[in-house]
Amino acid sequence: MIIHRCCGWRIDIKGKESRGSQRICLILLIVFTCASATGCILLSVGQDEFHREAVDTLNYVVNQSDYTVQTLVNVTGYLSLAKTVSVAQVFLPSDVIDDIDKLNTDLNNAADTLRQQTHLNSRKIRFVFDTVRSSMIAIAVVMLLVSILGLLLSILGHKSTIYIFIISGWLLVAVTFILCGVFVIINNAIADTCMAMGQWVDNPHAETALSNILPCVDQATTNDTLYKSKLVVNDIANIINGFIGSFANSYASPGGNSNYYNQSGPLMPYLCYPYDSQLHELECPPQLVSMANASVVWQNYTCGVSESGFCTTTGRLTPDMYQQLVGAVNISYALQHYAPPLLSLQDCNFVRETFNIITSNHCHPLEDRLRMVNAGLALVSVGVMLSLALWIIYANRPQSEQAFAKISSKFKGGCNSNIAIDVSSKSEF
Repeated sequence: MIIHRCCGWRIDIKGKESRGSQRICLILLIVFTCASATGCILLSVGQDEFHREAVDTLNYVVNQSDYTVQTLVNVTGYLSLAKTVSVAQVFLPSDVIDDIDKLNTDLNNAADTLRQQTHLNSRKIRFVFDTVRSSMIAIAVVMLLVSILGLLLSILGHKSTIYIFIISGWLLVAVTFILCGVFVIINNAIADTCMAMGQWVDNPHAETALSNILPCVDQATTNDTLYKSKLVVNDIANIINGFIGSFANSYASPGGNSNYYNQSGPLMPYLCYPYDSQLHELECPPQLVSMANASVVWQNYTCGVSESGFCTTTGRLTPDMYQQLVGAVNISYALQHYAPPLLSLQDCNFVRETFNIITSNHCHPLEDRLRMVNAGLALVSVGVMLSLALWIIYANRPQSEQAFAKISSKFKGGCNSNIAIDVSSKSEF
């Protein structure tokens, strides 16, 4: 119709110029079929890359959530170990142990909430991505088969079968256009989500739908955890230094004194406190040992022991005492290093960093892949839609048998007329 309007040329497959029109129809059919095949390839490649990029983004969010949960679990585990700290039968105060139990309950609840919410959203999003991928693969395969079979059937002239293909083809074209619209909506949704993530990075405590994707940890819980962890670290340091002053560095007499185990030699250094009375960080003085190197330094103060547990060589610690001190220091050191990352949970920094990386590294590739999918869908839809009309036209062209029959009938008609003329001329004579 467009060619006829613009150029004044119309397709005539049954008239005198039918051979040229048939060639043009065949060329157009091949071109549109190739366009459909190209669209199917573009659609397959685009949906595969989109699915891969989307799953990578989703896995990154889940990994960030799992890392946060693991941080909470680690703090909970070391707080539980701190309850078992015992040096020379000296334990943490009972009120501190009760606070640790309450704190562990809050931390476990926060970790469970974060884990469940993130993984539930992950499963829902993954289901949508898998469904979209399956539908895209099915559309690409079916449209490719329909376009190729339609071309072959129209060339072979199977009119009845072509009509069935035309009906199914229009339905598939309608479905493809609908999917194209769906992907436009998905593209807009991803663009809006990326924009919302960028805005949330600037205002992280705003309550939005993004809070359901990767929620922040309760601020009161993280504050309480940091406070109690620092208290426990200082309490463990009190226990260790109390033991060093009362046992290891004492000059107890052997006469029935429980502090005596024949300790001797130079005095061992005390453990420095990592926090002051206001729980602010302190620098470790040179005459004290830090938690990082306490085990190495104190090992030089161990002595050999007899079967009764008394030192037989110069030293301030028996091997059992050394192991108890090192165990307490390790727990305190772990708490000191695992508790500060909770600050990032308290301020939603881990969510901010996650969204920032998504917007900078994943949003643009996702949008590019979606544009490729939309281009493939549009190319497939237009190619098959234009092929549908040409299938009817080309399938209705005169077949070789029909052309031969017409030529034969004309030849027979010419012969009969000549015979009739000869007979009439003879009768006149």
